[in-house]
Amino acid sequence: MKKLARAVMLAAMTVSAATAAQAADSGKRGGFLAQMDMDFGGDDVATVFFEDGDDQDVKAGQGIDMGIGGWFRPVASAPFEIQALVGYKMVFTAASNADIMMTRTTLKLNGVYRFPNAWYVGAGYVQHMNTKLDGDGFFDDFEFDDANGFSCEVGWKWVALQYTSIKYPTLPGFEDVDGSNVGIRLTYRFGL
Repeated sequence: MKKLARAVMLAAMTVSAATAAQAADSGKRGGFLAQMDMDFGGDDVATVFFEDGDDQDVKAGQGIDMGIGGWFRPVASAPFEIQALVGYKMVFTAASNADIMMTRTTLKLNGVYRFPNAWYVGAGYVQHMNTKLDGDGFFDDFEFDDANGFSCEVGWKWVALQYTSIKYPTLPGFEDVDGSNVGIRLTYRFGL
């Protein structure tokens, strides 16, 4: 059932990507967008041990980030646009008897330059707020201070490779936790 849901989601995103690319090239000045990042990397913040002897590390930069927002071009014919998004990023463990997870609210403000051949590059500001590591009773919950970072991406049509550099401040006397990550970004854009 999970494989079928993934296949339907991938097919829907592929079909909608063609529509999104057409809207982006039609001279529209702005619109809405939905974005999903699948990120990997960062420092280990917890390790979960399973009864079968396996273990899983929870990494500070790992997770799926689902966001919504808008895009705006200062001039309709300009290849430059500004994007702003708010999202929610989460990572769960594979434990069947616990809901150990790390969550945060994300804000992104990017400048994107689109080339005529459907390639694009972008970079901008990222903020992670309300970052929490939930131990679900197996260990104490931990909250990180808000963190500011930098993100860049290179993409084609609706898919991009992205990198985020960010560190979560921690308690005095402890080192900051590196939440930097790389990932695949899928973006659905539609114009007004």
